[in-house]
Amino acid sequence: MKLKFVLLLLLSIVTNNLRAQSTNDSLPYLQHPELPAFRIQMLDSSTMFNTFNIKAGKKTVLMLFSPDCEHCQHMADSMKNHMEEMQDVQIYMFSFMDLYQIKQFAAKYKLNRYKNITFGKDVDFFFAGFYKLTSVPGIAIYDKKKKFVKLFNGGAKIGDVLAAIKD
Repeated sequence: MKLKFVLLLLLSIVTNNLRAQSTNDSLPYLQHPELPAFRIQMLDSSTMFNTFNIKAGKKTVLMLFSPDCEHCQHMADSMKNHMEEMQDVQIYMFSFMDLYQIKQFAAKYKLNRYKNITFGKDVDFFFAGFYKLTSVPGIAIYDKKKKFVKLFNGGAKIGDVLAAIKD
């Protein structure tokens, strides 16, 4: 009886590990660790920016947020208080919401005052699907060579984000 239990337990562990491996291997951002190209509609509503045009040489933070999300609001407030530590990082903040809501969010947290932060709208709903996000804020961090470093899938703490940027 004990042998059957041990064998069943081992089979279960192996099956779970294989499933976890195949799930991680199929994540697009791990299969293609380069910064992905997708369109962001700028706040002027007529200009489209493609992330393909983000220049190498600086670390990059991509952040999907919702203006009415408490976690996103807290992250924006935390970012504002740590901008000195993030001054050499390119930050792209975007949402699926209307541009006027994004503008209000940027103004409320005074993040629109920083030259290294770009706001816009993910018009193609690319980001959440590519990173398989389950909640916001979704934060993807890339190094100076535009290679993937870390993903935060909702509820990130500013200290963790800063640590990922410094690595």
